[in-house]
Amino acid sequence: MADTGRRSREDFINAALELLAETGSVKALTIDALCEALQVSKGSFYWHFKNRQALISALVDAWSGVFHESIHQRIEQASNHNPRDTFQSTIQFWLSGNFMRMDAVMRDWARQEPAVAEAVARADRLLMDFLCEQFKALGHSDTEAHRRARLLIAIGVAETQIGHLPRAGSIEEEVLWVSRHLIEAD
Repeated sequence: MADTGRRSREDFINAALELLAETGSVKALTIDALCEALQVSKGSFYWHFKNRQALISALVDAWSGVFHESIHQRIEQASNHNPRDTFQSTIQFWLSGNFMRMDAVMRDWARQEPAVAEAVARADRLLMDFLCEQFKALGHSDTEAHRRARLLIAIGVAETQIGHLPRAGSIEEEVLWVSRHLIEAD
């Protein structure tokens, strides 16, 4: 039975992102599946969205902006604006929950859908700017900050693609090792 509690538009968008991460497929993102995940009626969905395409448009918009901006703000605040702690918190976030799977699904979807490709590119620019600022706060030049941020992003993106290869340690140990060397290296 559907829950009578109200769900916000953001609840639907967040649940859609989680559903994408869990299933690995945009095709699995149906109104029925989303309403079942939130335990609400379809009427609740239609209160916020005209149709599935409206949800997808909102999801893509959120991914390219608000979703990442709010994550960056929360990480910085939780780290007391300490760049070293911010890097560690960022990586912990990447490794926690479904974020890496969500990111992989969005990137895969972007290969087929230009609007999603634009959203992924905007999200990447937000992340690049965020990481560059952290590297600059540690005293790195603009060029060096850019190089290090780009490399850290590349490592994070690639991890889901090469996860089948053996590691010297856990994924967390590997990514933290790389970040430490990027942060501390001269």
